[in-house]
Amino acid sequence: MGPTSHRRSRSAFDDAHHERNGDASRKRVKVRKSELEEEEEEEEVEEDFHSFAPEKEEDELSEDGLQAAPPPPSRPPGRQAATSQAGFQPGAILRVTVENFVTYEHAEFLPGPNLNMVIGPNGTGKSSLVCAICLGLGYPANVLGRATKLNEFVKHGKDEATIEIELQKRPKDARNPIIKLRLLSTEEQKRQFWLNGEQVPQREIHRLMGKFRIQIDNLCQFLPQDKVSEFSGVNPVDLLSRTLQATAPPKIIEQQIQLRELYKKQKDFKQNSEQDTDTLRIMMTKQQGMQADVERLREREEIEKTIHDWERALKHCLYQEARRDYKLSKNKKTVAERKLRRFQAGAGPAMEAVNAKQEYARQIKECIPHLKRQVAQDAQLAEQMAKNIEAMDDKLRETEGKRNAQSDGLGNKKRELAVIRKTITDLESRLKNQEPNFDAASWNTRIREKEHRSREIESERRQIQEELVNTVVPKGKQTSREKSNLQSQIRSLDTREGQELSRIEHQFPDVASGYKWLLEHQSDFKKEVFGPAALSCAIKDETYSDLVQSGLQQDDFLCFVAQCKEDHTKLSDVFFKEMNLSVNIRTCTTPLRSFQPPLSNENLRKLGLDGFAIDFIDGPEPVLAMLCADKQLHKFAVGKRGVSDQQYERLIQPDGVGSFAAGEHYYKTTRRAEYGPQAVSTMTNAIRPGRFWTDQPVDAEEKNRLKQKLSEVMEELTALSDRKRELDTQTQALDSKHDEISQELRELRAAKSEQQREYNQWRSLPDKIASEKEKLELKIEELREVQSTMRQLASDMDSQALGIAKEALRHKEQLPKIEQASLAYIDAQIKLAEAESDVAALKTKNQQVHDLLEEGKRVIARLGQEAETLKERGLALGAEVRESMQDTTEEDLARINEMLGEKPSEEVRNELQAQKSRLEYVHAADPGVIRQFEMRAKEIEKLQQTMARRQGQADELAEEIAQIRAEWEPQVDELVGRINDAFSYNFEQISCAGEISIHKDEDFSQWAINIKVKFREHEELQQLDQHRQSGGERSVSTIFYLMSLQSMAQAPFRVVDEINQGMDPRNERMVHERMVDIACDEHSSQYFLITPKLLTGLRYHPRMKVLCIASGPYVPADNRKMDFKEFARIQRRLIAAA
Repeated sequence: MGPTSHRRSRSAFDDAHHERNGDASRKRVKVRKSELEEEEEEEEVEEDFHSFAPEKEEDELSEDGLQAAPPPPSRPPGRQAATSQAGFQPGAILRVTVENFVTYEHAEFLPGPNLNMVIGPNGTGKSSLVCAICLGLGYPANVLGRATKLNEFVKHGKDEATIEIELQKRPKDARNPIIKLRLLSTEEQKRQFWLNGEQVPQREIHRLMGKFRIQIDNLCQFLPQDKVSEFSGVNPVDLLSRTLQATAPPKIIEQQIQLRELYKKQKDFKQNSEQDTDTLRIMMTKQQGMQADVERLREREEIEKTIHDWERALKHCLYQEARRDYKLSKNKKTVAERKLRRFQAGAGPAMEAVNAKQEYARQIKECIPHLKRQVAQDAQLAEQMAKNIEAMDDKLRETEGKRNAQSDGLGNKKRELAVIRKTITDLESRLKNQEPNFDAASWNTRIREKEHRSREIESERRQIQEELVNTVVPKGKQTSREKSNLQSQIRSLDTREGQELSRIEHQFPDVASGYKWLLEHQSDFKKEVFGPAALSCAIKDETYSDLVQSGLQQDDFLCFVAQCKEDHTKLSDVFFKEMNLSVNIRTCTTPLRSFQPPLSNENLRKLGLDGFAIDFIDGPEPVLAMLCADKQLHKFAVGKRGVSDQQYERLIQPDGVGSFAAGEHYYKTTRRAEYGPQAVSTMTNAIRPGRFWTDQPVDAEEKNRLKQKLSEVMEELTALSDRKRELDTQTQALDSKHDEISQELRELRAAKSEQQREYNQWRSLPDKIASEKEKLELKIEELREVQSTMRQLASDMDSQALGIAKEALRHKEQLPKIEQASLAYIDAQIKLAEAESDVAALKTKNQQVHDLLEEGKRVIARLGQEAETLKERGLALGAEVRESMQDTTEEDLARINEMLGEKPSEEVRNELQAQKSRLEYVHAADPGVIRQFEMRAKEIEKLQQTMARRQGQADELAEEIAQIRAEWEPQVDELVGRINDAFSYNFEQISCAGEISIHKDEDFSQWAINIKVKFREHEELQQLDQHRQSGGERSVSTIFYLMSLQSMAQAPFRVVDEINQGMDPRNERMVHERMVDIACDEHSSQYFLITPKLLTGLRYHPRMKVLCIASGPYVPADNRKMDFKEFARIQRRLIAAA
């Protein structure tokens, strides 16, 4: 096998093949199996040669008689040719068939049970086999570290791709499982699976992978090309988990998961316990601090309870005393009543005369109110009659007033009647006079002539104003603006910005129009909007102008820059919709300070460049930020001198500069990450002179042209000014004539109106006479009505006078009745006075007896009042006692009775006051303290119970962890020890050192595998990572570690893609020998090693199988021309001849 000098990227290969073959670039595949027999050795070499073949090909036999036709698109389940081979472990790959997948139209791979070396040039599809294994077994595309969209794996121009993988069955299974995957070019993430011919969901494929312990997502089993560099950077903790998954029995993995979960629970218990301990300590401290307040509050509550008892006792005592006082007062009243009754019985005869006289006086006294009422009624009736007479008299006077008013109205109407008759006589006299002379047509003709002349003047004036407004004034303003613009252009030709604007106006008129509009409307925007960079920016050093401009395009110089979306939208509406301009608008919201160069200026100068392009431009920060965001000017380096080869190689590195301009050339580097770090292309162009930011001498011809145009504009402006003065003079003359005619019109209209008024008045005289006669008739009728009303009022006055006379007679008859009633009332009062005098005389005679009787009555009334008062007080106190005793228990009653004893209320009151005084000396704390104290006591008790329960659970967890660890840890130690032995031995074979150790931690999730290596004698063992070792050293360490797992592998197969990249030939040869020894062991699992380059004279083992992939446009359509067996014979003859 010949060495490969360098690797060619797939894109470059495809481009070359399309250029050379055009439509004939279709890839064809051909599968050949051949055996190379030698007379000296009995070794048998199995090789699968994969090449591109036509879609249709007739069956044919090769020289050794084996069928070499391409396999059909799909094979029936249980393909006998694959399952009959011995040595395959359950789950090993027997066959992989792909159609329209990545680079293949159709290909079938038949690997061996041990080491399988897949070799072939770059871009032939070696890694496509790895992709097919990953996707076909149900794993996502991100495991590969390449494309994440599934439809990207479908061959370009095809609708769908299929992958079919046959695995070795387990002893108890009836058939080999065959998995088929279908990918559609129109679906990014959709895929369909079939298992043994039946469509199944993806989870069924995952379940099958779990049964075979296939772990494509484990780097220890499946290491694709784009993940090789990640292995050395795998977290040691994850590396232990992946190693155990790849090498340990399921029980060890389950125990590891159990230990992690149990430790997490134990840690949670410990954290909770510590939190509970802190909480308990805080709560106990608070309880101790509140103890004094609680005791003081409890003492106060006890005193308050005692006060409450004494208050209830006092109410009870006062009730009993009120009850006794009421009974005593009631008994006293009863005794007084008995005494009064006995005294009244003895004084009866002496009092009868007084009583008889008193009865007589009483009867007279009862008659007096009746007599008094009779007098009042008679007087009231007489008074009412007098009022009636007065009212009737008022009505009579009212009627008389109405009659007098009618009489006055009659005189007025007579006078009005005389006035109307005189008016009729005057109008008839005027009607007999001569008719006034009025010619309306003549007046109208004179007025119309004046109006017509006025309109003519207005028309002349309007024509002059139209010329002024529509022609002279606008043209004057336009000419004035043109003058200012020309003067500004002449001045601007002396500045760089003016020269740039002048060039832009000639070459890009839309940009110039937009820029001028923006200068006038800058205040319309939320933030400042900047014009084109060609005008707003400048080069600090002209010698760098062409270099900087080589990194920019024309739109970068001419675009407008907004700082927010609102301004961008507004500017777009104006430029595109209103002004219909063809310009470019960009928005940049990122500040300039956010764009930092990848290298310092000092480091950049070491590489032969002077600085980054942005440092040579002066302008507004938002415009510079836009250039950095869109054109990466903060990363675009420039230098006046060219760079050396070494500097160039350093600049195109990933940590260098992607694009730069040096000397007379522009360089731009492009990388294809999907094809590895070597897939780099650089585009080089000669630097052209820049079109902008250049200082050029003033264009004298342009300046003279502008001055000549300015002179013409000044002459036109003078002519317009003269014309405006002439038109203003004409306007003033017309205004004066128009005012004169307007005055004449007003005088004519006034004279016409006066004559027309006199004529109309004469014409209306007959109507006025008729109207006055109608008024005369109405006045006569009104006069008759007034006379009739006066006669009716005179009749009413007579009736009212008769009524007054009748009522006066009735009043006169009522007066004697009043006199009789008054005499009867006075007589009754005299008799009452006599009777009361007799009663007084008798009472004086029996005064002592009367006084004793009255005194007895007063005593009884007083005692009754006292008893009633005491009764009410007793009832009130009883209610208070009942209310205070509502919630009283038998125990409380007994205590209160014991406190009360035979004490009087005064003594009870003293006891109550003594307790209140005592309460004042016990200061009150927060009443809620006791409630808090008791609630916290309950919480403390509950927390102590929780802590005890958790401690028991923690003890159980610790015991369970100890039991599992006692079984798990020795097995892990033994496993890691075996890996370490193999790893160290592998390194010893290349005169280096390596060590695998396990880091143990109290937290089982932190247990990790440490890989330490040493490649030079003077070094110490160092941790393997992505920074200490070179790429080749990391590759050697990675493959040795994976080889150390081979003898313990639980997975049925393993894949390593291009692990030898970056190795020196010596290490590569040693690694290959170790891999052959380990992977071709009799009990070793299946191994896939993919590589594009191999050394000559590598070791070979009978159990290894080499899969040679030959593909591309040079594969002949006739596969008989690609007989690798014949190629091997020719090579052997050449070697023998040499």
